[in-house]
Amino acid sequence: MAIEPRPPAPYPERPATDHDRRVAVDRIQRAVAHDEVEFDELDDLFDQVYRATTLSEIIAVTGRLPVHDVPEIVPPPHPIARTSYSIFGDIKVGGWIAANGDLNYGSGFGKVFVDLSSADLQQDITVRVRSIFDDVTVVLPDGVRATMEPVTVFGDANSALTTPVAGAPYVRVVAASLFGNARLYSLSQVPQGRMQRLWRALRGR
Repeated sequence: MAIEPRPPAPYPERPATDHDRRVAVDRIQRAVAHDEVEFDELDDLFDQVYRATTLSEIIAVTGRLPVHDVPEIVPPPHPIARTSYSIFGDIKVGGWIAANGDLNYGSGFGKVFVDLSSADLQQDITVRVRSIFDDVTVVLPDGVRATMEPVTVFGDANSALTTPVAGAPYVRVVAASLFGNARLYSLSQVPQGRMQRLWRALRGR
């Protein structure tokens, strides 16, 4: 079963599901991409979505967003380079992308940030991230099966993942850093305040 963000269909009142929350987060992210939501609002909006217990509570949050930020027909995901390396710069990957096969990203003196929280995951994948003098971070959708194989020297390895959904794709993360930290998060498990910083990094702001 592929876990992918999609606009919600009309539902009667019912308990909120992880899929409902992921759709809401995707709407918020699209609004950010259109500069219709300030970064200062992100933490509060994400917190409201993940504290919601019913679908109507989630709709109350997303209902304040512009309608046009979710198209009626979801466009196909963007293809991405499976391999990218830099010596002195950061590597930043994310958005509505197609992620499959092996992904390899590395930097000598920069951060490596791979945000797959809105990626189209149709199959199991392996993500290899490496940096010598900085951090490596991978963010995954809630519900995917995932493991991290970290190698760090003079740095820490941290992971925070949600309970996997049966049949969801499996993501193997191989993370290595010499003088930095290795981090793996499910989207809802990113520490408060850090998602804003990661989004700023991804968008170069």
